[in-house]
Amino acid sequence: IKPIIGLETYLAPRTRFDKDVQKDKRSFHLILLAENNQGYKNLLKIASVSQLEGFYYHPRIDKDFLSNHSEGLIATSACISGELPRAILDNDLEKAERNLGWYLELFGKDRFYLELQDHDMPELHHVNRVLIELARKTGAHLVATNDTHYLRREDAELQDILLAVQTGKLLSDKNRMSMGG
Repeated sequence: IKPIIGLETYLAPRTRFDKDVQKDKRSFHLILLAENNQGYKNLLKIASVSQLEGFYYHPRIDKDFLSNHSEGLIATSACISGELPRAILDNDLEKAERNLGWYLELFGKDRFYLELQDHDMPELHHVNRVLIELARKTGAHLVATNDTHYLRREDAELQDILLAVQTGKLLSDKNRMSMGG
């Protein structure tokens, strides 16, 4: 068994030190995986600094810190809350391309992947189509993933309860966040 050690981190829109509600509250998701021992050490640094220096609603890092600690890491564009998918959802394809170029320059084509997911979300199908187009245009690699929060079907109810507690909602609230299927 060879474990894949990684984390889903939050990337600050500006720097990890900025804390303006209007500009900095909504961080981007980013998946980082350790490729080797140096990558593992960098994951530990990223996890620590995100809590100690970057915490603002979530533990966050920024692009500057990531640039200095990217050795030995593999990254993916993450779920629909990643930087690239959000730019696509905002219909800012120029920004999505520019950011993709930054990630490809930092990690190289062999250590950065555009993440495709298939959940019952109409906007996700649009994001996937654009990500595939960007991969064709830039030569970036694609990876199919899923947003997984539990292993057994019988744990779905417990996950739903945890999510309700985390978001401060009642289970009876029909408009609350839920994992769906």
